[in-house]
Amino acid sequence: MGLFGRRKSGETKKSSGVSKGPETRKRILAHSMKIAASHGLAGLTIGRLAQDLGMSKSGLFAHFRSKRVLELATINEARKIFTSQVLVPATAGNEGIEHLWILCDSWLAHVERRVFPGGYFFTGAFFECAERSGAVEAEINAMAREWWTSLKSAVLKAQDRKQIDPAADARRVSFDLNGMLMAAYWAFLVEKDPGIFGEGRIAVRAKLESLATTRIPASAFKSEDAWKEYLKGKRVQEKEKPLSALRRPGGKKAPSGAPSPHQTTVPEKRKSVFDGLRRLTQK
Repeated sequence: MGLFGRRKSGETKKSSGVSKGPETRKRILAHSMKIAASHGLAGLTIGRLAQDLGMSKSGLFAHFRSKRVLELATINEARKIFTSQVLVPATAGNEGIEHLWILCDSWLAHVERRVFPGGYFFTGAFFECAERSGAVEAEINAMAREWWTSLKSAVLKAQDRKQIDPAADARRVSFDLNGMLMAAYWAFLVEKDPGIFGEGRIAVRAKLESLATTRIPASAFKSEDAWKEYLKGKRVQEKEKPLSALRRPGGKKAPSGAPSPHQTTVPEKRKSVFDGLRRLTQK
């Protein structure tokens, strides 16, 4: 510190460098995710990042001591983004079929909006690393397991609430839904037609319709607007439900939405735009 409270030039530069550290790291990770999403982790190198960002290799090494550290940080950042874009939105809905729907819808939306500019994360990365061992491979496998566990858990909760057939195999339902999402993405990459995502949502709704009990009115599945209105109405009902309706005499909490004896049947499967895909997944 110089006279009259002024900093010496060296001190100013050092302070500036420290304050920009987190910002620089964030910029590096944003670009590294862009490269990895399009070209895979093999295309992510210190040299390429330094050239693209106009930095020196030594400057990059100040933030990431090795390529392995850079890869792990990139995967972790991608995981945070996927969680915020896909898993977190589903928590805003009611447990049960709405939560399951939002999970699938958000997955399609994050691809549709190109949150990641390529298909490496959660598709290519998993197939590449699923049978390998190592820190990077373990992190990628953990991401895939987190998604799969979230999807299956949502199916089980919808069954617990008697909104979809309790006798259905939750693992098979998760398999079918995940297959539809992947199929929609695959078809989009082939045809480059964004309308594919709308068809994917129709396929998911048709699958839910085929599993839904009579607790869900058939009219809710007639169209996208009808489905949205149904979910909106259910949210309003949940908010307005008095506390007394949720508890039995004696203070015990009653099961939410306990069905009457005639509300456990599964409606007949109805025709959908994705009949072919539905037949494939139901074999």
